Amino acid sequence: MRICLYLEAAHLLARSGIYRAYTNHLRALAGTGIEVTPHPRGDYDLLHLHWFGPKSLRYMRRAKRRGIPVVIHAHSIGRYDFAGGFTGTRLLAPLYERILDRIYARADAIFAPSEFAAAMLARRGLGPVYVVSNGADLSRFRPDEERRKRWREMLGLTGFTVYSAGNVLPRKGVLDFIAVAERLPGLRFIWFGQRWGPLALYPRMEWRIRRAPGNVRFAGFVDDPAGAYDACDLFFFPTHGENQPLALLEAAALGKPLVVRDVPAFSHLEPGVHCLKGNSVEEFCRAIRAVAEDPALRGRLSRNAMAFAAEHDLRRVGARLAALYRRVLAGRRGGCPG
Repeated sequence: MRICLYLEAAHLLARSGIYRAYTNHLRALAGTGIEVTPHPRGDYDLLHLHWFGPKSLRYMRRAKRRGIPVVIHAHSIGRYDFAGGFTGTRLLAPLYERILDRIYARADAIFAPSEFAAAMLARRGLGPVYVVSNGADLSRFRPDEERRKRWREMLGLTGFTVYSAGNVLPRKGVLDFIAVAERLPGLRFIWFGQRWGPLALYPRMEWRIRRAPGNVRFAGFVDDPAGAYDACDLFFFPTHGENQPLALLEAAALGKPLVVRDVPAFSHLEPGVHCLKGNSVEEFCRAIRAVAEDPALRGRLSRNAMAFAAEHDLRRVGARLAALYRRVLAGRRGGCPG
């Protein structure tokens, strides 16, 4: 079996979760015995697109003409994760979802990174949809005390530090992140991720970032997220909508206690076991304060987060991909298998 795993304009997406998921899948397949090529102009048995643009759609048409099955990895499920991003996305979201559905409908199968995403796509009549995780590279994202000390010195961190990660966009909950930091002045808050400036123009958010309190820092994109994240003590993710964020999987793999917004995408995380949840600034403050002040709670959440991350180890992801490729190639159809 020879698979083409293709990501169009990979160099432009190098600072995105899409790129990290793509490289995770490349690593995951390395131990399966499956031959993989990233070059779509050659010969292969199945085309797996990790995103799409003009070239991807052209390669899809070419594959279909040759009778080669095509799989699309659904990094986006439509207006749910599109609105609240870049400038004007809320207005464009309905059109974006219609275009997305037309493209997904042409694939022989859709790979969704979570049960939540798969269910959303299946409800729109798309499919077959199969769940396959974006994966967590546990060989890279694991606690390392020496690395942690080094990165804390590099970042100038002292005391209990709360972090978040991802593109600095309204949908990610930036305003709540700043508001929580204002109410917890004894803690440090740091956000790792690309800041897009005018492209993500949202006057209220930009105004709040520029006037954020002194215990808040927007550190920008980091080349070694494992080291930067490990320097911190708690992962706070007030996002309003996600499919399967790699930043959360990576934080869990590092054993960081998780405080997340109570949204459907995180329904598989049990409050008090894997994480603490909230829906308001006050609830987030209580949760973060509880973790910071209670070592027993911190330890329990850390252990359970790591156990959760182990379910997304690249070896498991590779085996899942291999099984699904064989299923698609065999022409078998079905709903989301869970």
